[in-house]
Amino acid sequence: MYRREPVWDRRGRRSPAVTGNGRPMATPRILIVEDERPLADLLAQAFRDEGWEVGTAGDGLACMNQLVALDPDVVIMDVMMPRLDGIDTTRLLRRNPRHARTVVVVLTARVDRATREAALAAGADLVLTKPFDIGQLLESVENLRRERSGAGR
Repeated sequence: MYRREPVWDRRGRRSPAVTGNGRPMATPRILIVEDERPLADLLAQAFRDEGWEVGTAGDGLACMNQLVALDPDVVIMDVMMPRLDGIDTTRLLRRNPRHARTVVVVLTARVDRATREAALAAGADLVLTKPFDIGQLLESVENLRRERSGAGR
């Protein structure tokens, strides 16, 4: 079961993303790579609701094509997909200097340690096991993106 829980600031309100000097940030871009269409749609809507520009791909090969068009700040990647799995796709993404610093969050239904270690070794920044809390995913993705953009993408 995937739950949609809002992410609130410390004062109990939503606030727009701003830079350190108080100016609005550029619209963040995310690519959701998931072969289960209902989950991809749910994730896409959740990120759109938070102000993200969203692209989707149904497998690793489509992801590689979308990377050029969208130039995402973040990629959410399923592990088990047709044609090219998420671990191999993450490895390929990391080989491209343009996307070497793109945040990659891997989602997997597999709970074994080997899958988690393989995803991290391929270059994932975070591995989450399905099912997961969407509010927690949104918060984790935003934190990772801010850390990465603060370090100069």
